[in-house]
Amino acid sequence: MKIIIAGSGQVGSHLAKLLSYESQEITLIDSNDEKLTFPNSQLDIRVVEGDCTSISILNKANVADADLFIGVTAAEAVNLTACYLAKQLGAKKNYCKNF
Repeated sequence: MKIIIAGSGQVGSHLAKLLSYESQEITLIDSNDEKLTFPNSQLDIRVVEGDCTSISILNKANVADADLFIGVTAAEAVNLTACYLAKQLGAKKNYCKNF
């Protein structure tokens, strides 16, 4: 299953870790490259640095091929926007963390 996770904070990193152990194809998006250093070096996942509400970044993450898009950044508006765009660009399902 191809899964894209927007946000590499505690929730996003933990999800990426758990799902990568289950042999899922994970892409992690975050605008802070420092937050992507550990997951990129320690997990078998792909990372994309950039704004998850940017269509070009979502395309770079291959959102059109995603079975699931998960928005778990610290900002509810960012999660909602990213999930909406991901769905419009072809993600089959999405989950948005709301506060």
